[in-house]
Amino acid sequence: MRVRRAFTAAFLLLPVIEIAIVVALASWIGVGPVIVALLALSLIGVLIIRETGRRGWQDLRLAAREGVTPAGHHGRGLTMLSGVLLAVPGFLTAVLGALLLLPPVKKAVRARSRRWAEKQGTWVVAEQFQRRGSGPAGSGPVVRGEVVDD
Repeated sequence: MRVRRAFTAAFLLLPVIEIAIVVALASWIGVGPVIVALLALSLIGVLIIRETGRRGWQDLRLAAREGVTPAGHHGRGLTMLSGVLLAVPGFLTAVLGALLLLPPVKKAVRARSRRWAEKQGTWVVAEQFQRRGSGPAGSGPVVRGEVVDD
């Protein structure tokens, strides 16, 4: 409950903090350079999202065709998140997004988020990625039924 409140407070305060940073930078270096910097950071974020998504989709299609686990996906979700943080207009989110692109930071965040997910009991590890009807998970007849909870 406390974590949820902290996230809500951070989410509501983020625009206020971002606007304060933009106003401070605009008064220091000028409005023009701040707008150009914000547009450039957003463009970089969009390009990262586009490239990461394209590579992920290619890996997923190739893995599905071959019936294996998608390879090379480690950290792709964090790279996508960094792209989103860069694409959102603001300097604080851009700094967080840029930090998330650094390999040591990405490794630490990945380990921390994995521990959190395991603690929550929501971590699922797929042993093998297969097409429907191939291998042990898809072999045998389909038995229809319903779950009854006593």
